[in-house]
Amino acid sequence: MHEAAHIFHKCRRTELGLPETRRKKYLLDIDFRQRETFAYACEAYSRILELSDKPTERIRLANELLDDYELPDDQVDLEKYENALVAASTARNGWKKILDVCASE
Repeated sequence: MHEAAHIFHKCRRTELGLPETRRKKYLLDIDFRQRETFAYACEAYSRILELSDKPTERIRLANELLDDYELPDDQVDLEKYENALVAASTARNGWKKILDVCASE
């Protein structure tokens, strides 16, 4: 999942037959400095979704992960990673929340 998440910010819209503008060249507009944060948050959230069916369970798993797991990459913005994971776990569309946290401003 981690590497698949990187495709979203590397893939140009024209490669998929989508229109490209000066401001929208890539499939998802992820801030360059947040690319690893985005990929790790997507990886963690996908695992949380695999293990849980209920929102309360997703929140519990996210908190457990944040308490017990140390990220192996120093390029990850820990505060944004935590914010993205908590927001995703409490939302109906968690993927959008991860994008919102990591998007270019």
